[in-house]
Amino acid sequence: MNNWQTYLNGDALNWLLEESNPFVRYFTLRWLLDKPEDDAEVVAAQEAICQSVPVQKILKRQRPEGYWGSDPRPLHGTGRYLNILFWLGYRGNGDVQRAMEYRMAGGLLPDGAYGYEIKGRFMKLPCHGAILLQHMLRFGYRDDPRTKKLLNWIVQLQEPDGAWPCVSKERPFSCSWATADVLRAYRDLPADWVTPRVVASRHNAVAMFLEANIYQYGKNKPSPRWFEFGFPIEWDSDILEVLELIGPFVSPADERIQENLALVLDKQDDQGCWPCEKHPKGGQWMKKFFEFEELGQPSKWVTLHAMRMLKSMSESVKEMS
Repeated sequence: MNNWQTYLNGDALNWLLEESNPFVRYFTLRWLLDKPEDDAEVVAAQEAICQSVPVQKILKRQRPEGYWGSDPRPLHGTGRYLNILFWLGYRGNGDVQRAMEYRMAGGLLPDGAYGYEIKGRFMKLPCHGAILLQHMLRFGYRDDPRTKKLLNWIVQLQEPDGAWPCVSKERPFSCSWATADVLRAYRDLPADWVTPRVVASRHNAVAMFLEANIYQYGKNKPSPRWFEFGFPIEWDSDILEVLELIGPFVSPADERIQENLALVLDKQDDQGCWPCEKHPKGGQWMKKFFEFEELGQPSKWVTLHAMRMLKSMSESVKEMS
């Protein structure tokens, strides 16, 4: 897979770069064409994202206290709206700081742990903490000491087998979806934050997915959503995303990924595009801000992520020690 483009049935790059979708255009410029943030085209795409209807609609609906909607709980009133801004590539102009402070004040503990109360029980949740870590890095909190505290807390929660625990149930269990959340956050870390401890943690998480055939960790009957691709992904994952997350750290010839890599490639059409096969779980409320892609039709988002996965596997495998 030295030239990842040989795995494409057609050239969809210009389609992804269409200005009518500045969100996909921005990520295509950054991920597939490796253009820096200060590149003129990237800057223009960011400006278009800032002025887009979805972003402006969300920002205008924020309450003065910092949350959205009628639920003032720190996570419930901020998390999903910040998620949308994050997914669309919005980098913030200081205008989401109220929401970030509102959420952090209601969930971050002095030792860096993150949690919230559900049905009278306060739970510390690494999956939500990993998502918050991504938001902190994106929205201007890289130099805030709370950010590294949160990272350190997440790292130390990892189980010996490489997974992270889910404590949302009365009986906690190791969760592959939570592990994908953490790998997303690790991918966004500044280079100087990737310490030997983080490298070892990432290595163990990647190894867990490889040994579990990506989707079979702790599951006799894995969810069918593992085999369906779509955007956005909120509280689950799928084979494509995990391959994208582990791609830079696994040989494309590794026997353990061949079945799943073939599944991804088989979904590609003659034009080099991948279809939208699912919408986010419980995500109908999002339609008031932006329309999902049509099920069964070519998806710019899925195609973008599939191409990013192939590109990552074509690049040199990084040391994991």
